[in-house]
Amino acid sequence: MITDAHLHIGLNNWTEERLLHYLDEQGIEKAWILTWDEQDPVAPPYYPPLDIEAVSKAFRAHPDRIVPFYAPDPGRKDWKARLQSRLDEGFAGCGELKVAYRWNDPRVTALLEFLDARRLPLVFHMEQGRRMFIPRRETGPDWLFKRLINERFNGKAAQLIGNLEQKTGFLRHYLESRMVDFPGYLMDFDLLREAVSNYPGITFISHGPHTWNNFSVVRHPHLFIQKGKTSGEGILWELLEKHDNFYCDISGFTAFTALNRDKEFTRRLMQRHHRKILFGTDNWELGLKDFLSGLLLEKEVMEHIMHKNAARITGDYS
Repeated sequence: MITDAHLHIGLNNWTEERLLHYLDEQGIEKAWILTWDEQDPVAPPYYPPLDIEAVSKAFRAHPDRIVPFYAPDPGRKDWKARLQSRLDEGFAGCGELKVAYRWNDPRVTALLEFLDARRLPLVFHMEQGRRMFIPRRETGPDWLFKRLINERFNGKAAQLIGNLEQKTGFLRHYLESRMVDFPGYLMDFDLLREAVSNYPGITFISHGPHTWNNFSVVRHPHLFIQKGKTSGEGILWELLEKHDNFYCDISGFTAFTALNRDKEFTRRLMQRHHRKILFGTDNWELGLKDFLSGLLLEKEVMEHIMHKNAARITGDYS
């Protein structure tokens, strides 16, 4: 049996029909369907609000296959009522929490207290802060600099342009009028450690670029995605080792990139922490199942990663 523990309706233009086709095509019996709610997005061009009603509709139509999650922005005044109404409907937990707050922000700690009291799982997204270019239009120089600074060349172009601006003043007024300080999503690891320790009733499930950049020791902090040869066990290993209530999922492009850096290193992670890792794709069809099969992991290891861990978290397997 397979559970994909990280999927969305609306991301990458996936409709409910497209999602179900994917599940059938890949032989996936259950899917965790997550939302994204950010009340005041720091970077609006990169925020696709994921409709909670679409998740609810899919759950009602396919309760045997859809495991729904909802994470309201805890900055909303009515976040608690919003979340409680979905839990009453049968939602399994909170996710995907992807907000530009810190773990010790009072808005986040209020949510954690709520989840801890109810012993609910939390799927969250970690992403490192950086300077971002927010275009005023999607044409001309704005189109170009948005891609160079935010999207292309894995952070190298952003560093080069930033250094050029600082040293020469080249395009300073233009860039400063469009640059914002993106604080990151749910930074940093020191505060995360405190949260995981302080709220033992929550199953924390980490996801996102900052999670998987710390798969190995970070050597090039300016890069959006760490690539190349691994350089020792990163913070992710430590958190999985030390905290019973800390898990991660292997979904998304950044996770897939990290796992492919060193297959033997990845195999050791899977073997050592196979009861703490969840299979998921995040609407990316990258061949993750085939990659895992190629690692030649033991049957028990694969069963936990592919289904049993997710089922245990949501109460379907002891």
